[in-house]
Amino acid sequence: MFSLESDVSVGNLGVTTTNNRGHTTEEVAEMATNKIISVSDDAPAPIRDQAHAFKQSCKQIITYYMQEAVKNHMCTLCNKLEQQGQKDLANIIRRL
Repeated sequence: MFSLESDVSVGNLGVTTTNNRGHTTEEVAEMATNKIISVSDDAPAPIRDQAHAFKQSCKQIITYYMQEAVKNHMCTLCNKLEQQGQKDLANIIRRL
């Protein structure tokens, strides 16, 4: 007979889906912010309000830097395509 006991906890899991597209940088930034910062509903109102304002500020910062990362990745991708003689394809990608 085989027996296995485990004391593993997964925590809270969530699933976010889209329809015929990937997640936007804003959506991913919101997911990241929700993982990083949680605000208790039981916190005193002034602290809770300040925490929500901080959370929103963090989301805006994360969104901005994610957008910059996407732009830089596209630039790198287009440069690599041009180096391989695919200038037309690079221009198509730049226009997306």
